[in-house]
Amino acid sequence: MQFVQLNSQSTGLAALFDEIDTLMNSLYPADANDLVPIDEVDNPGTYLIGHYDREELVACGSYIVKQDYAELKRIYVKPSQRGKGVAKAIVQHLLMKAKEYGVKHVKLETGDQQHAAIKLYKALGFEFCDAFGQYRQEPSSVFMQLSFIR
Repeated sequence: MQFVQLNSQSTGLAALFDEIDTLMNSLYPADANDLVPIDEVDNPGTYLIGHYDREELVACGSYIVKQDYAELKRIYVKPSQRGKGVAKAIVQHLLMKAKEYGVKHVKLETGDQQHAAIKLYKALGFEFCDAFGQYRQEPSSVFMQLSFIR
């Protein structure tokens, strides 16, 4: 599966981010969502990739390097592309790139309604953890981490 590195001007990114935001805001209170704005994807320490089906951006994912870890953000696959292993491939690619970058731990926050995502993260070796960084423990939040140090 091929991925391209994206930036804030990438074709289809604004529409895909709007789709993600609409979905997340329909599932969870807006103040519980920590959605990265499109103008922040070009910041240093942010790595954003996408997958195109022909000319359409159908999936994306990123990590943001924080103090001593990287945080996965904006992992999303359009409904028409789900069930094809796209999300798994995106996360695996991001983990590989984060490890190459020198990150020792990868963390994420997802919602308790994201059952398929939680199942995927567990299958890839992520374990549940406490809230981290700017997050506070919310009933609808699920926190997970993966350590490259064994």
